[in-house]
Amino acid sequence: MPWACGAGCDGAAMHGLNWLRQRPLLKLVAVALVLTLVAGCHEGLAQVGIPLAYGLTGLCLALLVSPTLTAAAVGFVVGCVLGAAVYNNSLKH
Repeated sequence: MPWACGAGCDGAAMHGLNWLRQRPLLKLVAVALVLTLVAGCHEGLAQVGIPLAYGLTGLCLALLVSPTLTAAAVGFVVGCVLGAAVYNNSLKH
């Protein structure tokens, strides 16, 4: 596990997340903000789901070819763009 500290770890790697663990009120405000913004979103399930499904498929295929973080990111982005094009093309009926 790359995020777990091994022997001799002073905790510096996890220092960036300490503010999130120490402020539960901040987490509550963040969740409330996300829920408020999601409630105002008028996107359909297919409009988000189709590109997301293509993105996850692209991610999996890219990781099969080259199991690196860069390949995963590129595969996900290319898949999402392809999925958005498929969704957009399906509106032309």
